[in-house]
Amino acid sequence: MKILVLNSGSSSLKFDVWETSPSMIADSSDLLLAQGAVERVTNMEDALTSVFRKLHQMPVDAVGHRIVHGGDRYQTSVLIDDQVEAGINALSVLAPLHNPHNLAGVRAARRYLPGLPHVAVFDTAFHHTLPMHAYAYGLPWSYLTEKGIRRYGFHGISHRYVSWRFAEHHGRKRADYKLITCHLGNGCSVCAIEYGKSIDTSMGFTPLEGLLMGTRAGDVDAGAILHLIMHEQQAPADVLKLLNSQSGLRGLSGVSNDMRDVLAKAKTGDERATLAVETFCYRVRKYIGAYMAAMDGADALIFTGGIGENSAEIRARVCEKLGHIGIHLDKASNTANSREDRQIGKGPVEVWVVPTEEELLIARDTLRCILKIPHE
Repeated sequence: MKILVLNSGSSSLKFDVWETSPSMIADSSDLLLAQGAVERVTNMEDALTSVFRKLHQMPVDAVGHRIVHGGDRYQTSVLIDDQVEAGINALSVLAPLHNPHNLAGVRAARRYLPGLPHVAVFDTAFHHTLPMHAYAYGLPWSYLTEKGIRRYGFHGISHRYVSWRFAEHHGRKRADYKLITCHLGNGCSVCAIEYGKSIDTSMGFTPLEGLLMGTRAGDVDAGAILHLIMHEQQAPADVLKLLNSQSGLRGLSGVSNDMRDVLAKAKTGDERATLAVETFCYRVRKYIGAYMAAMDGADALIFTGGIGENSAEIRARVCEKLGHIGIHLDKASNTANSREDRQIGKGPVEVWVVPTEEELLIARDTLRCILKIPHE
């Protein structure tokens, strides 16, 4: 089956076309047939026309859509109909920076390709196994049960993929291991995966919580946010922009949201860039330690995402004080120039780099959903 995978953003439309089948999934022989992006999108239907122009009218059998927020409602991938479309729209209040753009792509694609099955694959779905003590905030009970204020977690497609890939390398199942997966890119999150299930993750009600990111602040005392609004007279919309777009590596360093630029500046002795790098690595290390405690140890630590896959220096800095819990990097393996899955640390806790392939997992989930095959 040829599956078009769409990732619709605020001003871009990224696409892949994968050929997959149950037998191809079983032996990991799925084929990437095409990929690309349309930038500066103002109309999704025009963007889809551009996509098919790029594909030279390549026929596809189904469409898989990445949807950031599925809330409590969608705990696995689902076929999209009008009711599901309305459900995704209702969840836009929980992800106003993501779901409306994802939904625009869904609506345009369903109009453009009305005869094909469309499947929603949710970033939050992998985290529906979080226990209540991990997802509940310390707010009155009604805020959890009536208003849905809780930890949802994101990057679930990536965390699920790399944990499956690690297990595949060992000829076993994800359910055989306790894993800590670090998705480090412009957006960053850490996940504790205990015997195949996500039991905690650093992102929360929104993708703002947790690690320092490219432009997102990560963990900030809620009292500091209220102080900005109540005493500094900043409008809530301006504070939201501050937290999402003006903070993180960019805000601390004053240089860039790109870790490569910040590292280069730090090497010149720049204090703010040095602080940004140290804070970034400290937060990742802190979450790794917390999740080692939550699971009573781990079998492996896995790095993925743009920074996690490509920055040997950041991986080394994150791991440098974790020897007492069994994490030891091999310098030669860590610094090797490779784009392949690879082990970079041996010992009680294996350390791996596994490049993520979210679009492949979306294609596979689309196939599974259509054929009613259980997800893995």
